[in-house]
Amino acid sequence: MPRPLRMIDPNGTYHIINRGNNKKRIFFDESDYNYFLLLISKMKDDFKFLLHHFVLMPNHFHFVLSPNGDDLSSMMRILQGEYARYFSEKNKHVGHVWQSRYKSFVIDNDAYLLACGNYIEMNPVRARLSSLPEGWEWSSYRYYAFGEQNDLLTEDPFFRDLAVDINLRRKIYQNLINKTRS
Repeated sequence: MPRPLRMIDPNGTYHIINRGNNKKRIFFDESDYNYFLLLISKMKDDFKFLLHHFVLMPNHFHFVLSPNGDDLSSMMRILQGEYARYFSEKNKHVGHVWQSRYKSFVIDNDAYLLACGNYIEMNPVRARLSSLPEGWEWSSYRYYAFGEQNDLLTEDPFFRDLAVDINLRRKIYQNLINKTRS
């Protein structure tokens, strides 16, 4: 039986998730994380998507992104295919790298957009990979909380609405994240 067609609004915003096959690791070292980020950068050159939040975990990734009128399915197929080739060659891996097709969930309002970004950026803390979200370098948290430069990201529109002053906005964002840790 064929899989149902994915209904993607090219102007929507989505929470995207995929994980390694059988929940196995897909990132083993810094070079793996960096290569995946390089692929995302290349995809941004070829497609118009806006990446608002992300986290790369040892066995999965999360994105909050807007296709911005472009073809999300093609972009994800290329991204995952290129990484699977790299991973298989580097690790002498045979078989599936990814557990399945990526999952996508519609983000239909600004509050959910920020909550989803918060959930994503707290993932390393919940997984006990870091005691603080800023301790995990493979996420968008430091961009929002501290203004760390990241050319992959397009600011979450709801983040802009937190305050006019950027320093106050960052402080509010840090406080929102800290509330989820309590």
